[in-house]
Amino acid sequence: MRNAILPISLALVMITAGCSNAQSGVPQESAIATDIEGPAFDARIAKGDARLIDVRTPAEFASGHIKGAENIDWTAADYEKNFATLDPKKPVLVYCAMGGRSDQAKEYLVERGFTVIQLLDGIAGWKKAGFPVVKD
Repeated sequence: MRNAILPISLALVMITAGCSNAQSGVPQESAIATDIEGPAFDARIAKGDARLIDVRTPAEFASGHIKGAENIDWTAADYEKNFATLDPKKPVLVYCAMGGRSDQAKEYLVERGFTVIQLLDGIAGWKKAGFPVVKD
């Protein structure tokens, strides 16, 4: 029985070490991601300390977006250049139509050290909850 304990203990140490090394790919320990619904997202916008980014296409953005949002098209060829203009020390609030593209953008930004808050169900959920959109 004692002979079985050593290999098991060694295996647990190796698994734990492997997990901690896998997580070290995040540039900053403060990088986090949160998914929240419309009312909490609206409250977070009201704090005024974050960049509000709509990752839909320019045509979708023009059809109606959250007031104060900036458009950085996740599907554009130059999205990396556009995201590089963001300050990683400032939280990013992100949304798209239903959550798919903003989920990808969230992952991309978190990998680069950003704190990202995503609107669950995208602008569709925002409108369904009765929140307004604007057209510029």
